[in-house]
Amino acid sequence: MPIKSPNPGAHGNWEAIVYKSRHELAVYFKGRWLKRYVAVFGSNLQAGTKLWEGDRRTPEGTYTIVAKYPSRRWKYFLLLNYPNTQDRINYQRLQRAGLVATANGVVRSEGGSIGIHGTDQRLLNERKLDWTAGCISVDNRAIAELYRLLPVGAAITIRP
Repeated sequence: MPIKSPNPGAHGNWEAIVYKSRHELAVYFKGRWLKRYVAVFGSNLQAGTKLWEGDRRTPEGTYTIVAKYPSRRWKYFLLLNYPNTQDRINYQRLQRAGLVATANGVVRSEGGSIGIHGTDQRLLNERKLDWTAGCISVDNRAIAELYRLLPVGAAITIRP
């Protein structure tokens, strides 16, 4: 049965907490748990937060949904405000230390276009196998619900 938003205009009341180690995305409304979804993440086998573009890691921290739109490949896409201020500080620290990877002799950027989306890898999602370039992927039924439930401005906390 579809979930209806108790108050779709109240973005400050909505939050999703993502647990990478549990392959889970949990939605809360006014602090009360509403629903859990299976989620998969970036395919980098090393634990930790996203460091730069192309590292295939999913960021960790607190983000906000800044845009929502239909996607031909992903069904829907909920764009997060990655990189946020903390991500930029971490990237600059790594860059000053000379630790940022290069591609064809060019230093990688901090990256962007991280969000929550559906899947074209249904079996990988069902088996909880991380396959994305750094985004959070849920099944297509779940992204349709999240698209309706979570307004622009909703907080998304991504934990290890």
